[in-house]
Amino acid sequence: MKKRNKIGERIRHTLELDEVIDPRDRIELRGLRELTVNGCARILFYSESEIKLSLKEYVLTIKGEELYCASFYNGAVRVDGQISALNFEGRTRENKDGK
Repeated sequence: MKKRNKIGERIRHTLELDEVIDPRDRIELRGLRELTVNGCARILFYSESEIKLSLKEYVLTIKGEELYCASFYNGAVRVDGQISALNFEGRTRENKDGK
């Protein structure tokens, strides 16, 4: 388990996400058709081409086609569809409410 944590730390550091992504958040992408996100506070925007999720310290934007939220329970969201892009946007003090 320690090795897995070290790999995650290296990935976050390499992608310069150390201060943006909480290591307790978990994001899994299976192929380009299924995304699971743990640590979601709420869904900010929802359409067939874009879904925005509010996480602790950032907003995750998922872009694609025929996107839909297959489930949202207890902070875990599953998005299905043809996923083409993921964008992580850190929040400032002014937009911590998700706007």
